[in-house]
Amino acid sequence: MAKDADRKSQASPQDALLLKNAVILDYFPAAMDGEPRPQVVRGDLRIQGERIAERGEDLAPLPGEKVVDLAGVTVMPGNVNAHGHLYAALAAGMPLPKVPLETFTDILTEIWWPLDRALDADAIYLSAKAGAWDAVRCGTTMIFDHHASLACVGHSLDRVEQGLDEVGLRGCLCYETTDRGGKGQRDMTLAENERYLQKLLDDPRSGVPRFRGLVGAHASFTLEDKTLTLLSDICSRYDAGLHIHLAEGTTDREVSRDRGWKDPLERLAMNGLVRPGSIFAHGVDLSPIDMQLLEEKGVWLIHCGRSNMNNGVGRAPVDRFPAKAGLGTDGLDDNLWGELRTTFFRGNEGGRGPLSHGNAARFWLGNYRLAREIFGEPFGSLDPGAPADFIILDNFQKTPLTSDTWLGHLLFDFHPWDIESVYVGGRSVYKRGDNPPVEAEILQQTAARMWKHMGWQS
Repeated sequence: MAKDADRKSQASPQDALLLKNAVILDYFPAAMDGEPRPQVVRGDLRIQGERIAERGEDLAPLPGEKVVDLAGVTVMPGNVNAHGHLYAALAAGMPLPKVPLETFTDILTEIWWPLDRALDADAIYLSAKAGAWDAVRCGTTMIFDHHASLACVGHSLDRVEQGLDEVGLRGCLCYETTDRGGKGQRDMTLAENERYLQKLLDDPRSGVPRFRGLVGAHASFTLEDKTLTLLSDICSRYDAGLHIHLAEGTTDREVSRDRGWKDPLERLAMNGLVRPGSIFAHGVDLSPIDMQLLEEKGVWLIHCGRSNMNNGVGRAPVDRFPAKAGLGTDGLDDNLWGELRTTFFRGNEGGRGPLSHGNAARFWLGNYRLAREIFGEPFGSLDPGAPADFIILDNFQKTPLTSDTWLGHLLFDFHPWDIESVYVGGRSVYKRGDNPPVEAEILQQTAARMWKHMGWQS
């Protein structure tokens, strides 16, 4: 079963595919400088190689072209996760630690930091592959991943890439630099970021990029001043942004002040790390002045609403987020529709909240703007010339899907079980009923081994 799935993922792109009679939900024009213009149109899509080749009505089939009549079902761009942790995929269902979890620091020290130390090379690869399989079944075609595995650092990003690649997804990868393992491990994490960025430069792939890289870091409160300087050096030499947790609750600021440091964002700014192309996740404990700085510097601030709720770190001031804002799942899963609607509902709890319909649309479309900026390709578009990354739904379309109602369908109608198939770069990477790319028994054995390493029993 796993071998069949692997073979499918390595297949060459469909040379020519014509989708007939589709309801096309499109977010952007293919022009890279185009502003969002969500619209719903009816028509046909021709895919050649990795890209949309033509869109129109009553397109005539070409010789040898595979024709699929969609009979009025919906086609839409694949979902983008702006902040995820694939290494957490095998944490699902694990036993709770024996000590009570009363603070966010307890959650880090008792769950996530022991977990990342339990990851070996096989577990990294299998976590990425299992997480990617969860993602594609939710319509996610690109993940901005933030990886950590302190017991297995060197070439760990290659293992994450392998897992994503074998499922068929795109990814922007980085390693979560930290000082919590001491100087030696700190240097290894820095080196892994640099090695992967250099690998991408040395082996550029033709066509639409499958992978990109950023410089990763955990959070300001686990980073010494010298480490910030070293991170800034890598960012400058590779012209890369920083991907980091920022102000995930008050812990970041409180620990920094206890250690005699400046506030987290100020420390990053002093070291030249508040730079365009960077991704800062969470932003729960940021002031209006902090938000203004992020706006001025062109940094992406990613909201992870369900993770914030789960960790009890507070509600982020999403109404004050900068123009460059998006949504991430922070390792809970890769169901972006679930992330959008839960965040929207949570914002309305106790009265109509700050994540209005307009803000919900802004955050959703922001993920595609981020993908466009980092990958240099017009993701979020189904115009000719755009990458052929899309979802086909066969849902029970009980109400009209129009250019005016598309957001309401994202918030109240579309679900992962509506997904019939997913394409990345013109290639089918998932079809409902496909076998998983790895045996469940292998994943369960790996998870049990990790949990035992953590001192827990399943």
